[in-house]
Amino acid sequence: MSLEVKSFEVYGFKIEVHAGGRRVWPPSFKRFINGKMDNGELSVREIMKTCNVSQSLVYKWRADVKRDDGGRPSDCKERMFSEIAIEAPQDLEPTPSGGNQIVLRGREVKISLPSTYPIDNLVTVILSLEGRT
Repeated sequence: MSLEVKSFEVYGFKIEVHAGGRRVWPPSFKRFINGKMDNGELSVREIMKTCNVSQSLVYKWRADVKRDDGGRPSDCKERMFSEIAIEAPQDLEPTPSGGNQIVLRGREVKISLPSTYPIDNLVTVILSLEGRT
């Protein structure tokens, strides 16, 4: 008596159906689905309908992919650190001690700027600190 493994195809992937009807969704399929959802090409509802699965299973696939990728989204790029150098306009005078200042605090950074610092440059500094250059 041999165990016959049936299969079907969805989104170009071969999905095996074992005895008792249990479908085996390969990790490459889960990564594909996760990427399509991240890019907005597929919705949870579309995946549920096409694959005949529950909403909770789709979200489990997403969790599986994030766990296997170390918690990073599938299209996440490595973070890089770089030096940020911003030149202040020449017409700014130093702020005397005790004068008004703009103070930006991050987890590991504190920057003090004169209250007359140009707003466009201030926005650039803030976005750079947040990594949204």
